[in-house]
Amino acid sequence: MTVVYTAAHGGFAGEAVPLGGGAAVCDHLLAEWSRTRPFDVCLVSPSILGPAAPSGRDLVAFSERDYAGFCRAFERASTEEILRHDPAQTVVLVNDVSEGPDFERLAKAGYRIFTIYHVDVVAYIAAIYLRGWIRPETTVRWYPRLRFLLPHLAKLVWDKQAASVRYSKGLIMPSEGMRDVMLRCYRDCPPSKIHVLPWGTWSEASTAADPAPLRRQFGVPENAQVLLTLSRISPEKGQDSLLEALLEWETREDFPAGRGGLPAGRGDFPARPLWLFICGDAAFMQGRRYLKKLHALAARLKRTRVVFPGYVTGERKRQFFALADLFVFPSRHESYGLTLLEALAAGLPAVCLDHLGARAVMREEFGAMVNPGELRAAIARLLRDEEGRKRMGEAARRFAEGERFADRAAELARLIQRL
Repeated sequence: MTVVYTAAHGGFAGEAVPLGGGAAVCDHLLAEWSRTRPFDVCLVSPSILGPAAPSGRDLVAFSERDYAGFCRAFERASTEEILRHDPAQTVVLVNDVSEGPDFERLAKAGYRIFTIYHVDVVAYIAAIYLRGWIRPETTVRWYPRLRFLLPHLAKLVWDKQAASVRYSKGLIMPSEGMRDVMLRCYRDCPPSKIHVLPWGTWSEASTAADPAPLRRQFGVPENAQVLLTLSRISPEKGQDSLLEALLEWETREDFPAGRGGLPAGRGDFPARPLWLFICGDAAFMQGRRYLKKLHALAARLKRTRVVFPGYVTGERKRQFFALADLFVFPSRHESYGLTLLEALAAGLPAVCLDHLGARAVMREEFGAMVNPGELRAAIARLLRDEEGRKRMGEAARRFAEGERFADRAAELARLIQRL
């Protein structure tokens, strides 16, 4: 049996670009299956487009129109490549939905298709672009009636997702929360078709690192308290919420009792220097504009030192985990929490917003899961409690040790072979 693995963000392991969790999972699945060899794997990546193939840096800089064009080109090329394989001896594993092959054509040609859901794009659109005013299942119900009034981009969201659900033999999802939303959206989908497979974390995430080089590079005082957030720079990641919480904290601290009719400052801002590292780089359609917004917000902070170190990976990422006192995960929408789990594996307590991805990973004993308005208070409470942070970090590390990506890669291989 050969698994033809189509990945629009695959094949860029050597490029330090913020392609997201789907790309990271693809790279680690290929590495794990190369080691264990459960079956032959043929990767279909953007290189199939030949001279027109984008680099990873190109992908994250595309406009909406450019990215839609790439999706269609990759759909056509990957579909034609798959059709070269014998369907009786081939399983198709799809790493991306909007960028995926022609699900209907392949299914009718006899191919068995498995689709990995890193993001439920319909739910993402409902949460971020529609600001949660309309439930994702409502958009699915109304889409057929509005289809011909909507821009071509909409087809890459609703048409492709519906096709993947209908024509895939199995749907792989990282959380029960995502599964529940999908079943609400697609009521004809048999629950048995959806397989919940939390990815866990790769073994190198828990490898200890020395933060001293970062202290020297950035001049971080030994007595500083360090907050860390690490993800691509994009609106759904919520770094602005974190900066606004810190700004509100500083502002309220500056008001003396009774001034302007306002109450006295809270008095819980750290006496020690407070540093915030926002690791990551601008990516995809709104990233550059959003990064400018973050820099403007950071410039208003007077008592918090904010540093944007850019995209980090490997040893440098582990150094940041070792440097930090607290990991903050302010994402507005996540299907899973890969980066959050990496921080937990490094022994970092965390504060995160309450969403499906956080619920799949976070536990009360690791830190705090809060609503946006509670972010400042949770950070203040945990920064004051040094002994509590140590206990939380130890509990987080123990939990992450049991969430091994290698086990999940083996489980996915068995699922593909069995079905």
